[in-house]
Amino acid sequence: EMLGIYLHWRMHQLSDGQRRRVQLLLGLIRPFKVLLLDEITTSLDVCVRQDLLRWLERESDIRKATIVYATHIFDGLDDWPTYLTYLTDSGNTGWQGKLEELEYYQELKANKHPAKMLAVADHWLRKELERNREKRKFEKAQGAGAFELDPTDRQGGYASGRNIKVEHASVPLERRGTLSDMLGNKGVLSKHS
Repeated sequence: EMLGIYLHWRMHQLSDGQRRRVQLLLGLIRPFKVLLLDEITTSLDVCVRQDLLRWLERESDIRKATIVYATHIFDGLDDWPTYLTYLTDSGNTGWQGKLEELEYYQELKANKHPAKMLAVADHWLRKELERNREKRKFEKAQGAGAFELDPTDRQGGYASGRNIKVEHASVPLERRGTLSDMLGNKGVLSKHS
C-alpha cells in the first residue's frame, strides 16, 4: 500500500517509477537486521519517496535494524540519518560520525537553513569539484558502454584490462568505416600516411 502497487500490473507495461516500486517491494518484503541501500529512491515520485523513508525510519526504530543508505539525493533527509559518512572521490573517509557532531550541520540548523543535508553535501563536494577542475581531472564516463573491456586501462586493482598483454601492430593506422571510405576515397583521411 505504501508503495502504491497494484497486484495485477504487468512488468512490461510499467513506467520506470512503477517498476522501481515493485523492485523495492520484492527487496523489502523480508524482515532485516541490516539493510544496504544504494540510490533506492531513484525514479520514485516525491510522495512515494517520503513514505518509503518514513517507513524505513519506523522499521529501524521498531526492529532496531541498521540501514546503510548511500545516496546523492538529499531532499527530505535533514533529520533522517543518525550517523553520516562522507566518502571522498578518492575513496577515503572525508568525515564520519553522529550528525549532531557535525559542526557545519549544527550551524545550518541554528540558522534554520531549509535544506541542511543538501548544503552539507554541496559544501563537501564543491571543494572536490573545484580541486579537480583546477587539476583538469574529470570523472570517467559511467554510461552503458563505459565498462566494456579496455586493454589500455592500466590503473591497477581490478580495473578492466589489468594483466592483458597489449601488442602494438607495426601496420600503420588508418580510419575505417568513415563516410570517406564508404564513398571510395580510402586513405584520404588517414592520419598516418
